[in-house]
Amino acid sequence: MTNFAGQHLEEMADMRSARKCKIVLLCSVIAVLIMIYYGTTHVINQDYLFGTINIFCAIVLAGNLFYLRVNPSVNISDVVLSSVLLLQTFLLLFYGEHIADRLLWLYPICAAIIFACEFRTGFILSTSLFVLTAVICLFTNMATIPAHFALDRFLVSLLAICVLSNFSAYYYAKVVSYIQSLHKEGIEDLAYRDKLTGLANRWSFESWALGKLEQVKDNDTLTAMVFLDIDNFKSINDTYGHEIGDRVLQHFANRLKNNIRTKDRKTQRNDYSIARFAGDEFVLLLYGVNSVEDLNRILGRICHLFEDSYQSTQRINKLTVSAGVAIYPDDADSMLELTRCADKAMYSAKHSGKNQYRYYNPDLAKSVDGEDELDLAKITPLIKAKTNDS
Repeated sequence: MTNFAGQHLEEMADMRSARKCKIVLLCSVIAVLIMIYYGTTHVINQDYLFGTINIFCAIVLAGNLFYLRVNPSVNISDVVLSSVLLLQTFLLLFYGEHIADRLLWLYPICAAIIFACEFRTGFILSTSLFVLTAVICLFTNMATIPAHFALDRFLVSLLAICVLSNFSAYYYAKVVSYIQSLHKEGIEDLAYRDKLTGLANRWSFESWALGKLEQVKDNDTLTAMVFLDIDNFKSINDTYGHEIGDRVLQHFANRLKNNIRTKDRKTQRNDYSIARFAGDEFVLLLYGVNSVEDLNRILGRICHLFEDSYQSTQRINKLTVSAGVAIYPDDADSMLELTRCADKAMYSAKHSGKNQYRYYNPDLAKSVDGEDELDLAKITPLIKAKTNDS
């Protein structure tokens, strides 16, 4: 059953537009045939005005059918169909005295409008049609009503058709919207999220970060790429097994999500600023940071996420994190270079004793190769100076 639902999820999510096209297609074909018939009958009876109107409506609907076939996904065919049907309603009410029991045509017209349109549009048009019909029939002498016609029964039955059809259309639209939301979430999870941790994957992070870097390029606030690596993670996998290692990764990912802002302050939309790159490597893009002091506090908090140890089915020694930081655009002005700089800074933190963060600077490559310790006290003033200059 799961495989079946997965295979047909996209088809289920697209059922609203498919259903709309089929209903519009069916109603249009039936309406074209009926209007051609009545148009021809009127012309034969030398009623050229109504014959011309019906033939013109048939031509419009035939063109609408062609448009629907050419543009099945995005179209206004339902609006065109509804407009033609409303015009026919107007003609039936005011000028259809030669058609026996002509008001009975309002039943299929009302149902067709409701089911062919989106729920809100169908509800407004069908309600307007009923109100207009009731007002004209009950309170004016404009409509030509057959003497034998039971008007009260007609209006009650027309109201029942409107209510039941709109009720059905509402719950159908609600179900389809729910299926579409599930489809969207499922696609997002598969394409943009890391299956184990629920964080963004590398592809979605890089795609999102490219746009964000361009957006914050001229901002006065700090933007930093942060590379994170859990210290001695390989020994955890070797000692306790990959199942415990996966739980450690999930625990760390949850800590990151709970401690780092993942919503844009302006739009309040979730972003992809936290990602799992590979294995035990994670990456963050911190943007909108007001000062170096604020950035240092964030980095310090990240490095102590495991400070209270991690308790699983087995006790694991205290875990630590090493972090590397590259400032945009001071250290690098491209996504590729910024990632490379942050990665090198992270390895510098590991060579310097782990459980700490290090900033990147132009001499970092030499420091890593020579296994020299990088002095944070020398780097922070440089970053402050660059921030003040900007």
